[in-house]
Amino acid sequence: MDAAVKNREALDEGIAGSDIFSPTELLWFKSRLLEKKSEIIDQEKVTIGSNRIKLDANEMKDDVDIASVSIEQDLTFRLLDRSRKLLREIDHALKKIHTGDYGYCEGTGEIIPKKRLELTPWVRHSVEHKSILEKHKKLLKSKPEDQYAFFK
Repeated sequence: MDAAVKNREALDEGIAGSDIFSPTELLWFKSRLLEKKSEIIDQEKVTIGSNRIKLDANEMKDDVDIASVSIEQDLTFRLLDRSRKLLREIDHALKKIHTGDYGYCEGTGEIIPKKRLELTPWVRHSVEHKSILEKHKKLLKSKPEDQYAFFK
C-alpha cells in the first residue's frame, strides 16, 4: 500500500494530522538517518584504522598479555557487529522512506508517533507492538513448557 493511500486512510480513521509525514518532514528524517550512517561509518574507520583488531605476536609475552589482547579484540568485534546491525536498520529505514512506507509499524501497520521516530528514526515498530515482540522473545528463551503461556 503506498503512502498516499495510508495517509488518506489515517485521516479517514481520525488519526491526528500531526502524525502524518509531510515531504519536508520525510527529508528531515532522511537527513538524520544519513548523518547517523555517516557517523557510524566514520567511527568504524577509526576503530579499524587503530589496528586494535590485529594480533601482534611480539606483544604477547605471556598468558596475561594474550588474554588482554583477546578481550580487547572481542570487544572491538562486538562493537563493530553492533554498528553493522545499526547500519542495516538505518538502510532499511531509508528504503522505507523511498517506498513511502516510512513511519508505519511493520507489525500492525499503524502510524508510529513522530516523537518516537525523532528519538530513533530507524525504529520499525510502535511501542505497543515492540513490547509484544519482546514478551514473545522472552518467553521463547524461557522453559519450553512456558512458551505457550504467551498465547493463553
